[in-house]
Amino acid sequence: MAMDMDSLKRLLDGEGLKYFVDPSRPALLLGFRGLLGRYQFVILLEQEGAFLQLRTIHLARCPADHPHLQEVLKVVGSIDFLIRFVKFGWDPGDGEIVGYGDVCLAKDGTLTQAQFKQILRHYLTALEIGAKRINDTIETGRDPGQFDPVEMAAQKGGLPPQLRTMLERMRKKSKPDAGGKREPNVDEI
Repeated sequence: MAMDMDSLKRLLDGEGLKYFVDPSRPALLLGFRGLLGRYQFVILLEQEGAFLQLRTIHLARCPADHPHLQEVLKVVGSIDFLIRFVKFGWDPGDGEIVGYGDVCLAKDGTLTQAQFKQILRHYLTALEIGAKRINDTIETGRDPGQFDPVEMAAQKGGLPPQLRTMLERMRKKSKPDAGGKREPNVDEI
């Protein structure tokens, strides 16, 4: 098996994150407060641990009969084109818009702490930026354009203390893995 729940919990513990364990399936529930809102997401292990998915819960909703749906779908497509790893999707059945990131794990591979840190960092940043743009478009029918996270932080008077601490921890240079190899540092989306 590529990954099990105990391994996933150790990775989250290694980042100092709190989570809830779903007793009925291999899933963990997390939440965070960003500059512009609060977000909940699940981390799911599927296909016998070979597939890891991070997926939002209640990110946004735009029903099929919403007057701004066409503009919202253009924004979702635009974000998906611009941002790597994290994608946004719209469910025509109930109008839910989700943000998700999929990671395929090799059956004989492992996910290092440094790799997991980068996955979380990218996912949370992309959610914050994408959710703001999507929700503004749902509300106004106009695409406000891509947001700059640094500019957003400055406008809001800085990052919330918990988010600042988590991002600072994630920004620290990675340590060598078991093979003595350094993980690359990625400082942008």
